[in-house]
Amino acid sequence: MSLKSIPDSRLIPTLKVLNMIHTALKLKTPFSLVRIGDGENIVLAQNVFLSPKEVLNTYWVKQSDTGRGKGVTLPNLNLRNKMIKAIRRADLVGICRQKNDEVSVPSKYKRELTNKLFEYYHLKPSQLCYVFVNRKMVSYRLFWEIIHRYRTLLISKWAEVYAEKITREYASLKPRIVGCLDFTHYKQIPDVLKRIGNYRFDLALISAGVNSVLLAPAVAEQYGKVALDFGKTMMYTVRPCSKINPWRPKDGSDAEESGDAIGAP
Repeated sequence: MSLKSIPDSRLIPTLKVLNMIHTALKLKTPFSLVRIGDGENIVLAQNVFLSPKEVLNTYWVKQSDTGRGKGVTLPNLNLRNKMIKAIRRADLVGICRQKNDEVSVPSKYKRELTNKLFEYYHLKPSQLCYVFVNRKMVSYRLFWEIIHRYRTLLISKWAEVYAEKITREYASLKPRIVGCLDFTHYKQIPDVLKRIGNYRFDLALISAGVNSVLLAPAVAEQYGKVALDFGKTMMYTVRPCSKINPWRPKDGSDAEESGDAIGAP
């Protein structure tokens, strides 16, 4: 079945995604989530649906030039080719919806383009979810229980400040952060993958822009762990944003004492 014929109702719901992650952690099996949004679409479309000139004229590349760094320098066909391979290796792929999508960019850079790209590259992920599952999952207590119970490694330029903030604000369900690796640019990938070996962890949360698509499957395969493309969630937590609505303990109590069912929003 082609991607364009898959309705939004077929995308795996957020809570089920969290349960898939939880199961992989309990069974100690490798698992990776990658997400294909507008930036990834632009990277994948290089020299296929977008000429080099068109790529450089996209709002996405121009944002990089104005200081809103994207962690890559385009054109970069090597990145494009590696991203195609990474999508094939991922266990779960997040994509934009066909309708009522929350990605605030022109439609031609969203699902419409993903559909064309996946057909062109013969990409047929067996499991699909919504591209913003990263933002939605923090609304569930189960997410916070997971990072409380399992050793969690953070990979991002936001990693340290994110770790400090959630450790302080979730003291009663203290996140089990075992390390923070700074990441700002595509060229760091080989070094970061090597440095990951210095940590004992179960789960990696990766907020590294489009580079997360390459990193998540590589971490899962190389280290046999669960690795998630966490998108801008770290940034939106450090700089509070209405785009996420994190679950919080009631009256400061921990999950076991709150009386809520596991996984309840």
